Amino acid sequence: MASVNNTTNTSTTSSYSYLQYKNKIGGLVSGMDVDSIMEKLMKAESAQMEKLQQQKQKYEWKRDAYREVNTALDSFQKGIFDNYGLKSSWNAKTVSASSSAVSATATSSANGTINITEAKMATAAQSITDFSALGFTADTTMASLGLTSSEGSFSISAVDDSGSLIEKKISYKATDKISDVMSKINASGVGVTAIASKGSLSLTANVEGTVIVDGVDVGSIQITNDTNGLFAKLGVLAEGKEGNILINKGTNVTETTLGTSGYIVANGVKIEGTSNKYTVSGYQLTINENIQAGNAPAKITSTTDTDKIVDKVKEFVETYNGLIKDLNTRVSEKKNVDYAPLTDAQKAEMTTDEITKWEAKAKAGLLKGDSTLNNVLSSMRTTLSTYGSDSNGSNDMLFKIGITTSKTYTDNGKLEIDEDKLKAALEDDPDIVSRIFTGDSSTGAEGVISKLRTTAQNAVSTIKNTAGSESSSSDLTYSLGKTITSLDDKITDWKDRLKDIEERYWNQFSAMETAIQKANSQSSIFDSY
Repeated sequence: MASVNNTTNTSTTSSYSYLQYKNKIGGLVSGMDVDSIMEKLMKAESAQMEKLQQQKQKYEWKRDAYREVNTALDSFQKGIFDNYGLKSSWNAKTVSASSSAVSATATSSANGTINITEAKMATAAQSITDFSALGFTADTTMASLGLTSSEGSFSISAVDDSGSLIEKKISYKATDKISDVMSKINASGVGVTAIASKGSLSLTANVEGTVIVDGVDVGSIQITNDTNGLFAKLGVLAEGKEGNILINKGTNVTETTLGTSGYIVANGVKIEGTSNKYTVSGYQLTINENIQAGNAPAKITSTTDTDKIVDKVKEFVETYNGLIKDLNTRVSEKKNVDYAPLTDAQKAEMTTDEITKWEAKAKAGLLKGDSTLNNVLSSMRTTLSTYGSDSNGSNDMLFKIGITTSKTYTDNGKLEIDEDKLKAALEDDPDIVSRIFTGDSSTGAEGVISKLRTTAQNAVSTIKNTAGSESSSSDLTYSLGKTITSLDDKITDWKDRLKDIEERYWNQFSAMETAIQKANSQSSIFDSY
């Protein structure tokens, strides 16, 4: 066994025995060290089983190494899609607005200048009801309202950012308080803030604006399907009415604010809006204040943040290089043939530190020359080297933005980047990086990220068939697992066989001891004469 430097003197176990029958005692008559002889005999008999255990350990290490690769590949394919595979990933627009009356962000398609010469803000709907005259408070239960059913429900709708009504169903029990029902409205996500105080109830839309259907204002907050007429009893809606609470209001409504629509005039074009958010020429605008016609307009402009895109491309190159470095290391790592997996007996003679160092050397080269990993590396290099060819229907090539493969053979496909060439390409065509990485819908060209992701996903699937995963339900669902299970069965058979062999040896020694004892007895008879 090859030597390993020792820096820790902590032993893993006190001793190791090949014997399964630990309570047998031999040699009392013969004076022989039967235990020592049995250890040596059973060590020789156990050699084949130990080889099987070492084989099993190697397969387990290989399985674990494959799973480590799969974790890296899966993280890679998910990470490159989330960080570089979407158009929005390459949206590096810096937006400026000349007035605080308008806030703006830019999508990747934002272009040109927007002048907002006039703007009217939409307003949110609100209804305040005084139910103290009815003798109710926030702690009044549904049963105390005189509801005939032990349970009830209603639907509440409110306008959302898109100008549509979103509806939620609210259910309650007779034991619920008015404040409990209002809390359920707040938690529903419908877009209404409901507050019940000592003697009043407030319902306020979270989003400004209203909904217009066929020229009719259908409101910003609606109550429908009120099974017990709850909101009529609370004085919010008129008896027998449902729908827009700000129009069909009850007698106890003390204050009403109808939601109103707004509009903007952008570059001379009037755009109606049901909220204070607008999308114009790739800009996402939020109106914060009214802008009167004739006043200074709010000017919105954007520029491409070249440095941000360059940093993101460099980040991708580092991510890719990190993956292929790991894979190349695994397929080229030299095996240490002098370091086989340790047997339990060998571990018993070593310290914890020695075992750790030994196993680190024994695990080296587990995936050397692995065909699956070599295929992954080859596919990735092919994707990057051929992207932009005529067959892809695009002239957007990686080398045009300064990304090339290292000419050094030992770099094994490592990417290099020319930042000056990348910046020059962006100045000439700000969208070129986005098209290369995410694809070009106008030509049908697939993005390089999509291709790399598919390669990684296929590899993950292939490796799972070989090594399974931590969540695999059974070792029999993947090839290495079947091999390990088969070895387990063989090891179990060997343990049973060794137990029989050991018992046979003990019986033989016992017979020998009996024979010696009998011979001694006969000898003592002759000695007495």
